[in-house]
Amino acid sequence: MADNDIIDWEQMYSLIDELGLRGYKFQHFDVCKKIWDTKVPDKGQADTLQGELLREIEKLRTEAMDNGNVNWDDNFAFFCDNIKQTFEKSGLFDKLRLDNLFRLLEFIKQCGEYAGSYAAGEISDDDADPARFAYVDDDLYDYICDAVADFALGNPTDIPNEKKDFIYR
Repeated sequence: MADNDIIDWEQMYSLIDELGLRGYKFQHFDVCKKIWDTKVPDKGQADTLQGELLREIEKLRTEAMDNGNVNWDDNFAFFCDNIKQTFEKSGLFDKLRLDNLFRLLEFIKQCGEYAGSYAAGEISDDDADPARFAYVDDDLYDYICDAVADFALGNPTDIPNEKKDFIYR
C-alpha cells in the first residue's frame, strides 16, 4: 500500500455490521471462565471437546489480536473448520445462528490466509491491505465463545476430545 493511500479500516467491520454484531457483549462469560479454568490445560489440547472448542477460539483471537495473523498456518485453519463442524453436528443451533457462526469463522480464516500470504512474501508491502489481516475487536470472538458456552450447556457431560497429532498450537 503506497504511503499516500488511506487504509479503509471500516471494511473490516462490513460483515460484523451486516450481522448486527458490532459491539456484541459476551452473554456467557461465567460459563466460558468455568470451562477455561476446569477444562483447558496450560499447554496442549484439551481432554474434552468443550474445553478444546474454547481453547481453539481463544487461540484464534490471540493470533489475530497479538500477531495480526502473520503466524497463520494449517492449525489455525483447522480450528475454524473444527469449530464449524462441531457446531453443525451438534444440532443445538438454529439455521440463522449456524449461518452467522459459519460466516464469522470463514471470515476469520480468510483474514488469516491473507495475513499468512503476506507473511510468506506472496503479497508485497505496496499491495498489502492491513485491514484484511485480522479482525481485532472482541465482539466477533465473544459471539463465538457464547456459542461454545451454549454447546457446553447443551452437553453438560464431558465429551472426550480426540487429540490430533498434527496440532501443535
